[in-house]
Amino acid sequence: PIAGRTRAETEGLIGFFVNTLVLRAKVEDGQSFRALLRQVRGTVLEAYEHQDVPFEKLVEVLHPTRSLSHTPLFQTLLTL
Repeated sequence: PIAGRTRAETEGLIGFFVNTLVLRAKVEDGQSFRALLRQVRGTVLEAYEHQDVPFEKLVEVLHPTRSLSHTPLFQTLLTL
């Protein structure tokens, strides 16, 4: 989840402005943790550029295969 407070007019508001960012990380055999961390950092920084795109809109445009066993586009959610 991302804070969703990128607009000045929302700074003084109280409420839930969270949006979900979908990230993909590919772990290679033999890849060091430092290399993986560098890769994920780059992916996250790129994703921040698109943080205002609502998750629902992403699902609508991509039309992922739907299943009752998991959510579309990701199976793990990390909240910091």
